[in-house]
Parts: sequence; structure tokens; C-alpha cells
Amino acid sequence: MMHSWRQRILMLGAALMLVSAAIVAFGVIPLVRADTFPGVAEGQAVPAFWGNVLLLLLVAAAAVTSSRLGSNRATLRRALAGVPGLLALVLGLLLIDAATAFSGHGPSMHGAVVALWVCVCLDVAAGIGMVGSAFARQG
Repeated sequence: MMHSWRQRILMLGAALMLVSAAIVAFGVIPLVRADTFPGVAEGQAVPAFWGNVLLLLLVAAAAVTSSRLGSNRATLRRALAGVPGLLALVLGLLLIDAATAFSGHGPSMHGAVVALWVCVCLDVAAGIGMVGSAFARQG
């Protein structure tokens, strides 16, 4: 069965969020756990990053679900695509704070900072695509 472009955008958005969650889980969290910057409690930020991973997984699941539920009613279609898109945007923008905070922690955290900026880009791209698809005209 051929999927509409809206469904494809939702699935792409979900995939981008899954990649972002994987980067945080396997690239950022180990570096944050090993952070030796003076004045930082060991692993203090780790629970927040696990929360981000969990929320990304939930939003990706919502995007996949909404792509499967499609509707002919414009309002429902917008809500089904727009809400996960807005949540993806918010999650991406929240990572900006973490990226800027860890940028001052020295060279050992540069990998985490780069990974966080990549995640910001992935989440924001996913969010913009999903919100855009929610408000685009039926074609």
C-alpha cells in the first residue's frame, strides 16, 4: 500500500527522533556520567537525559500511531500530526540548554556537546516537518 506524503513525513520524523534518542542514550549519557568537571556531582544530569530519551521514544511512537490513524477531517489530522511535531520541537530546544551548559566543561565533553547539537538538529527537523505536514493543504 502506498503511503501519503504526510504519513512518510510522520514516519521520517519518528525515525529522526529514534536516532536522536539513540545518540543521547549511547553517546551523551556515558560521557556525562564520566564528566570530571570541578563542582559537578557525578552523573547529576543523567536522569534528565534518560527522561529525554523516554519522551523521544513516546513522541516517536505517537508519530507512528498518528501516521497509521490518518483522518479525512482536517482538525483531527492536524492534531494527530501537529502534537508530536510540537513535542519534538520542544524536546530539541530543551537540549540547547544542555549543549551550552556542557560546552564549558572542557575538552572531555566536546563529544557530548557535538552529539547534543546533532540531536537538537534532528529533533527540530522532525518537529518542523511534522508540524508543516499538519498544516499543509491536502494534495
